[in-house]
Amino acid sequence: MNRRTVATVLLLLCLSLAAGRPYPGSAASATPVPGVHTIRADDNVLQLAADSGYEWMVQLMEWREIEPAPGELFWEYADWLVRAAGYYSLDLVLRLDHPPDWALSTEGGSPVDVAAYSAFVSRVAARYRGRVLAYIIWNEPNLALEWDEQPPDPAEYVSLLCSAHSAIETADPRALVVSAGLAPTNHTDASALDDRLFLQEMYAAGAGECFDILGAHPYGFAYPPQDPYEAHDSLNFARLSDLRAIMVAEGESDKPVWATELGWTTDPVGDEQQWLEVSEEEQARYLVGAFEEAARDWPWLERIAVWHLSTGLLSGDSMRGFGILAADGTPKSAYRALAEMIGNNASTGAYRKESTLSEAQPVEILAPDVVVRLSDPDTFYPHWARPHCGYVPCRQWTAQFYVTEPGVVPWQLQMEIMQVEEPGNLIWINGRQIDPPALPLRDRPDFASVWTAIEIPVPAALLQPGANTLEIRSSPRLPVYQDGNGRFESLQIRNARLTRGS
Repeated sequence: MNRRTVATVLLLLCLSLAAGRPYPGSAASATPVPGVHTIRADDNVLQLAADSGYEWMVQLMEWREIEPAPGELFWEYADWLVRAAGYYSLDLVLRLDHPPDWALSTEGGSPVDVAAYSAFVSRVAARYRGRVLAYIIWNEPNLALEWDEQPPDPAEYVSLLCSAHSAIETADPRALVVSAGLAPTNHTDASALDDRLFLQEMYAAGAGECFDILGAHPYGFAYPPQDPYEAHDSLNFARLSDLRAIMVAEGESDKPVWATELGWTTDPVGDEQQWLEVSEEEQARYLVGAFEEAARDWPWLERIAVWHLSTGLLSGDSMRGFGILAADGTPKSAYRALAEMIGNNASTGAYRKESTLSEAQPVEILAPDVVVRLSDPDTFYPHWARPHCGYVPCRQWTAQFYVTEPGVVPWQLQMEIMQVEEPGNLIWINGRQIDPPALPLRDRPDFASVWTAIEIPVPAALLQPGANTLEIRSSPRLPVYQDGNGRFESLQIRNARLTRGS
């Protein structure tokens, strides 16, 4: 046996001595704070989370989406997510991974350039300072699948983790750093490394100083959460106690654990997943049971995020069966059972908070440093962004923003624009055209190279409590300027916001 295999055997022998007995000091505890992991959150998903009383959510923030090329940043979806989570009073935990191709490392060890990743993490934490509860650094690095197909390397992951921890500590000292959830596996080969051994080697590499919360993925596989520790090769919910034992042995008994993914699947994909299948009723019972088991025996398990609350996944997607919603958004038994559990526990813990959004401040729609360009040609100039759609023609932009109470006093839509003056660049709010319906013209000779601030009155009657939409459509060029192809105008927008009128 190689060194890792021997270490694994010794570790499992030691851990087995503690099997079957409660964790020391495991007095009855409050139910872990309930949360959900989303795949690609939209307003409907966040409404469902808030309506059920969930307090927090985990969402992947893809590095490759935000920074597809070095220094070329696209924040629109991420900004919306942070605003929306704030409106629904959901504590936001962002998982930071899925690197762009340009940041991949060719030198082995870490799958990415550590300095580039830390710079990205720093940008995110600085941008959302005070608005994000915690950041998860990578995902399941004990699998080659998540480590750019390289053999898992705990020491290299610790290097990445510590660098990211330092970046977050500088950019947003109040934000928490969560270690990557490890995949429960008994493998010790080039494809995967036993999560218990991986954690032990993380500590040996100095990880203890570089995270505030241990992230975990204590999947139950096909078994109920009450499945005994020693059953099924410890591939069950009880396996999490092994990770906790390692933490305690390393002197970190005061550090909590968050289950950032937990679930059972009702729709396994492929022959290798068939053994994982549970019924919808079992999925509901097992998820609720996991919260109950943790409340009884594991006071150190502070939060559990259910994997997952999402819609629209196609048949054949291995993630689909883990959802607590059907693909069409219909609640499954698990969604209803968890909502009932949360409601029953609401008297012992204020799961639902009131939104802290205040219209005393402007309602942000588009940040000052985020530029949207509508255009037919894809010509790129230094003062013009790439077409917003990612392709041409790109003639329409829709944004979502949140208002707690529209009231009766008119609002003002403020934004900065750069355009060739066309009277047909039209604006809709919630599907209704404003009056006047077009972006105002400006009498200036440099309309295609200078940003101009505009202000448009918006009647309160056009707005609604909660999610609202702003839509802008670009117009055709005046015939005298057309080139025979009927091309539409180029238009740029930034710094869009609503303010209360006087």
